[in-house]
Amino acid sequence: MCDGYSFDIRFIADADGQGYRIWDASITLNPLPTSRDNSFRIDSANFVVGQIQRHHESKKSLLALLDRATSGVIRLPDKELILPSDRPFNFYSEMSHRDRWFSELHLQVLGTARPHPSPVELTIVDNMLRSSCRPFDGLADAAAWLDLRAPGNSSDLAAVIVRVGPPVDLIFDECMLAGDRLDVTLHAHPAFDVDNVGLAVRAGPRDGLNSRRQVAREIKWGAVRDDRREGTAQIELQHADAVLAMLMIGSSTVRRQWFLDPAKARNNRLLAIQHFDKDLRMVRRAVIESSDSSKFENGVAALLFLFGFSPCVQIETDSPDLIVTTPGGRLAIVECTTRVSDFTSKVGKLVHRRGALTKSLQASGHPAQVAAVLVCRLPRDQIAAQSDELRTHNLILVAGEDLAAGFDQVRFPNDPDLMLEEAQARLTDDASGLG
Repeated sequence: MCDGYSFDIRFIADADGQGYRIWDASITLNPLPTSRDNSFRIDSANFVVGQIQRHHESKKSLLALLDRATSGVIRLPDKELILPSDRPFNFYSEMSHRDRWFSELHLQVLGTARPHPSPVELTIVDNMLRSSCRPFDGLADAAAWLDLRAPGNSSDLAAVIVRVGPPVDLIFDECMLAGDRLDVTLHAHPAFDVDNVGLAVRAGPRDGLNSRRQVAREIKWGAVRDDRREGTAQIELQHADAVLAMLMIGSSTVRRQWFLDPAKARNNRLLAIQHFDKDLRMVRRAVIESSDSSKFENGVAALLFLFGFSPCVQIETDSPDLIVTTPGGRLAIVECTTRVSDFTSKVGKLVHRRGALTKSLQASGHPAQVAAVLVCRLPRDQIAAQSDELRTHNLILVAGEDLAAGFDQVRFPNDPDLMLEEAQARLTDDASGLG
């Protein structure tokens, strides 16, 4: 983090007679200012909801902001918002996941579960929001705008989520692999010491040592312009169908990213879909962005097809969203969801339908091992509260970051049987405490 970072604080809190208690809140620190200031705040006698954006803050003040957040405190100009807890806070971080592709700093501070407001209290808040100068159609609309959880719609713990973006990153639109040359563009914060940048590449499909190089010294850094410093490099390679770039700050990973030569794809399924859907734009939109459940299911089915599975979208309503087979004859049933509110329902359906299908296969003399997979568009930190339930029922979870990473892995042919076997092995390790 550098002097001149920006912050974005979002919060939903209410008064309990002793102060304001947080329902849900987030703090995001970024190296660049936002293109539009969306700051607002709506107060009533017992409720406050809002967003505060500030630019070009000092590093000292931002560190103080983070220190308070880890103690469950968000300080507004006229009041403090406190994360309720009757015991020491619990903490969760995505940084514990070693397979992340983008490694921003992340910490979730978890308090206690709060009793739901009464319908009368929620109605009062809804009407207050509808009549404000920046009107929202009730609390659910305001929470969706802020990307926070609305009171009354979730039994999750009260929490503050903190994210800190890195002061240097790859600019995908200006990076390209073609003709055995990787052109990369990086943007760095003006106050960041670019001597701390590390950049490594690994070219494929050949995996000899000559395909692995440190190339940070090949980056040419220009003058500061438009609140950023641009670095570029042209990296000559040999027989490179794809290149994995690994961006570092000192000894810490910032990003891992595959760059693919569009003229050298080896997965014929990918070539077939890309012929009609250039760069998989529609599939990506359905999987990563769409909140429409039908489009999400179709997008997940397309991604599974790209990985070598044979997915079947079910028409019968009382059935899994997808039934999937592997070339080796393994079976999996898949439920897809875009939100947490129906998580428990989806888990229950998966367990019931796996049991029913297993009995039916046993009765007909077929192998009865059926994997059960829950695919959720949300990131793992928003699903963390349900992780024990998944392990208890031996269910494979595919979260938002797994879906995003999947698009970087479909370039080459995959082994669906091995993928499913490894996913189930990880479940066994987690259950035994080895994961």
